[in-house]
Amino acid sequence: MKTKPVIIVVAAVVILVCGFLFIRSKYLSKPEKGEITQFLNAFNAQIKAGNIDSASLYFEADQKSGRLVKTLLKVLTNKTNTGGKETPIFKVSLNTEDATVKFVNPELATANITANFNHDALKAEKATLVFTIHKTGSHQYKISQVNATNFVKGYIAFQNKVINKTIPEKDIYDPITLAAFKTADQLKTKYDTVLWFEHINGKTYFYVSKSPLEKETYWGADNKDGKVPTHQMALLNPELKEIIPPEYDLIHNIGGTVDGLIEVEKGSKRGFFDLTGKLVVPVDYDQLYPLSDEENLALLKKQDDYFYLKKDLTVSEKLTDFKIADVLSKIKLYGSSVKLSDKSSKNLMEYNSRERTSSILIPPSYLTDWQITSKLIDFQNPLRKGVKSMDEGDGEGSLSLAITFGGTKQPGDNWFESAFYSIADDYLGGRSGLYTTKEVLLVDKKQNRILGFNASTYMGDGEGGGALSGPCNENTLRAINDSLFEFKTTSQLYQPLLDTTETLDEGPYYHYLQIKDGKLVPAFQKGDRIFPTQYVKLDDSYLQNCYVLSHYTNNQSTSRTVDHVTPAILQLMKNEIYASYQYKFKNQRWNDVFMNKFNRYEKGNLANVDDSLTVIDKYNISFINSKLNAQKGNTLAAK
Repeated sequence: MKTKPVIIVVAAVVILVCGFLFIRSKYLSKPEKGEITQFLNAFNAQIKAGNIDSASLYFEADQKSGRLVKTLLKVLTNKTNTGGKETPIFKVSLNTEDATVKFVNPELATANITANFNHDALKAEKATLVFTIHKTGSHQYKISQVNATNFVKGYIAFQNKVINKTIPEKDIYDPITLAAFKTADQLKTKYDTVLWFEHINGKTYFYVSKSPLEKETYWGADNKDGKVPTHQMALLNPELKEIIPPEYDLIHNIGGTVDGLIEVEKGSKRGFFDLTGKLVVPVDYDQLYPLSDEENLALLKKQDDYFYLKKDLTVSEKLTDFKIADVLSKIKLYGSSVKLSDKSSKNLMEYNSRERTSSILIPPSYLTDWQITSKLIDFQNPLRKGVKSMDEGDGEGSLSLAITFGGTKQPGDNWFESAFYSIADDYLGGRSGLYTTKEVLLVDKKQNRILGFNASTYMGDGEGGGALSGPCNENTLRAINDSLFEFKTTSQLYQPLLDTTETLDEGPYYHYLQIKDGKLVPAFQKGDRIFPTQYVKLDDSYLQNCYVLSHYTNNQSTSRTVDHVTPAILQLMKNEIYASYQYKFKNQRWNDVFMNKFNRYEKGNLANVDDSLTVIDKYNISFINSKLNAQKGNTLAAK
């Protein structure tokens, strides 16, 4: 998924998205900054007056009644905190007069608005809200999207500071947490960092490090400097004895991968300790797969060889003639529907911090290898009586990582198998369940390995939208050759069409993948085309797909599903090729359609781009033209 693996999170982050409406109305003049400021000031006047119903009218018609919009308005009018129920303990106000306005395209602009947090006992702090403003008519505007990430992060952090400043600790923290804080302070004389506590049956284990850690530390190759950091983590038992020495980069939840064992990582290698401090599995295996099996606890992979961790905690000899595909059904979570949450762990791990209120789950490393989860997930912490996030609700099932198995498909040559998952990361620090990703697992029978790739299902411009509507749910993986794969998955496109009242909402998006250094990675740098015309020569199979189109008139939206490309989609497919080379269309509507793509807002002015077209481009244009010319009554074949 697209969330960065954060080991220490500054605050819980929630993204509030009120939907995104692309260019559906007729061509309008560019929004004016002064008018947008007046619009925002008028909205803020309703906020200051506490008029939630009136303030909701400033949102798009299909968004103003949404639960998240209502919660945001309650927070801004100081009626509740971000939990949506409790009375706020400090004041929030907006400064719309000084909002920073930027124009996205002829009908859309974004406004960065400063929110001020004030309490008598603390110095005031600030955060930002980002509104996307849609021009709906002459001198008329609506809010079509809100990005509240920074706002909610700042709100929760400031609320934590107020709580810690004004409320006795005994009323905030469970006694076991207060005792852990006290012990952690004592441990700082011996260790540079005390990261986390894990509570098991009323006793506390301590995760410590003999190397100093920054406030935000990332595991993996996508940290700030691009290098994999090394640490000296250790685990102390309740008697404060080191049961895992300070040699490891990451120590997982106790029993989180295999019951009674503790997974550890050093570099790219993994192994297991038990609770007595015995190294059960040396830390020189590449992957550890927990099994649901009568005889074995886990499958261990070292380079190209496989071994079993037996139930008596011994490691088998190297398995001969072993085929990974034969034990897929025994690997935990493979082919299953599961919901990870704060209740999915038998134990509770929490931060050694009075500002970070969440509990922590470090998923088994194989889920991270498969790109199903990040290295660390934050959940609601029942031991902290502090902050609730904007989308937490009653805390029942809303803070979870839902992994839904989508079935398997096997190509005719049977040399690989694929499985598909839909993932909604609804956890603290995730994306509020409004963003869904698709995961494909490739079981390479030739190389005897499992590889994963995580793909966003949102391919439109802007910041993203909600979950797929449901009519289309296509997932296929095919091998173009031995080194190139094509992963097709239904995605959100939100692409305007020639008809100003129509939008292509959902359809297939093609990811081209290759195996590199034992991982499934993009074969090409991601372009802005939504159709695969840049990489492959089209044939009829690329025209037989599921699409969802919306028709928008008089503030009413209807949708229809088709199982093939329409002439309007063919036109878009063809003209997207020209637009990617900065061609200036004779029909101004096409310039508007592609205004927010290919850096065309300031470019897109070439009269002829024929010399720039590749051999594949020219073939695909000819192919599309032949299909357009075959359409009865077609009058739109020329660009």
